[in-house]
Amino acid sequence: MTRTFLHSFDPASATPITGATVALDVVDIEDAGIREVLQTPGAAYGAWSVLDALLSPTGAGTPFIFREPLGQAREVKVALSGLFGRFVARAYLERYFNLSIFAHLGSQTIDLDRRQKVKIKRLSGGDLPDWIACASDLTSLTIAEAKGCHDLSGPAKALARAWAQAGRIDVTANGRKVTVKRIAIATRWGTASTGPVETHLSVKDPLDEGEPIEPQEKDALFIGMLRLHIANLIRPLGHVKLADALCRLTQQPLARRLHEDLYLARAALDAARVGEMDKAATFDGLVGGIVTRAGPLANADITPADQKTLARLNLRPVFVGVERDFIRAAIDAEPQAAGARLVQSIRPDDFARPDRAGGWIVPLGQERHIIGGT
Repeated sequence: MTRTFLHSFDPASATPITGATVALDVVDIEDAGIREVLQTPGAAYGAWSVLDALLSPTGAGTPFIFREPLGQAREVKVALSGLFGRFVARAYLERYFNLSIFAHLGSQTIDLDRRQKVKIKRLSGGDLPDWIACASDLTSLTIAEAKGCHDLSGPAKALARAWAQAGRIDVTANGRKVTVKRIAIATRWGTASTGPVETHLSVKDPLDEGEPIEPQEKDALFIGMLRLHIANLIRPLGHVKLADALCRLTQQPLARRLHEDLYLARAALDAARVGEMDKAATFDGLVGGIVTRAGPLANADITPADQKTLARLNLRPVFVGVERDFIRAAIDAEPQAAGARLVQSIRPDDFARPDRAGGWIVPLGQERHIIGGT
């Protein structure tokens, strides 16, 4: 079900939207929320799964308006506003900018490839932006920050804070600054019962020109992002050894030890538990796990009957996973193979939803899509 936001874009000439509003599907926002809570460090819980129930029941194509404020206490409003702001911003970036690979940032310098000296460089103090991201064809390098707010005056102040945060890092290759887009997104919520009525989605998006980099540096940059994207997604789903192995590949400066780490990563992938989509899959299984409203399930042995029970109890079970062949291409640092897998991943399906980065979200408890582990 689609909902609309009042939309503003700076610079106006570069807007990807025609008209004064932008439409996002609530399912796409919830899917972005699933990936976001899994990939963000900390407890992974099911905040994504309540979004539709919080909206004013005005139907498809109507404005995105909450029934009630997001809590009464200020700290609750701030926490939920920020969280849902990330969900909406990620869905917006996925749909309108075709971004699909998201590497989350912490407080330290992040190596994308230590051997090629490709890394994220902190420029100033304060919180870092939410993501560095790119498109599924390993282009459109983007630094993005999302904010949510309830400001009566509109999203301008939140957008300014987001823009300042988006400027706190550079991407560098052998000390040279890489060309990036910097995107700040602020969502000012609207509420049917009280407060502002209209929801605004405001975006600032200029290009930040850098220096040319060598082809091998570009490949290393995007493969590093891809490895971190996969590692962050599968770690809370029980694949800690494989996630650690993927991260080590970005951090290893020595060629001899890199070969050892590649061997360990391939072995971890071969040992990983794989799920299959019944009657549907044409690829070599999914590495992932089951997520419900309560977060990821620690028990990997969830039978088809268990899955139906979880669905009947309205726990919204889904299987979140990444194609095994795609992970293998990321381990082997093969941009062309990874790109080919991405193109093959986009195929129509009645239930399973691809993310253009080798990942799938599969609703469980329905007849066609029962996931079994091997």
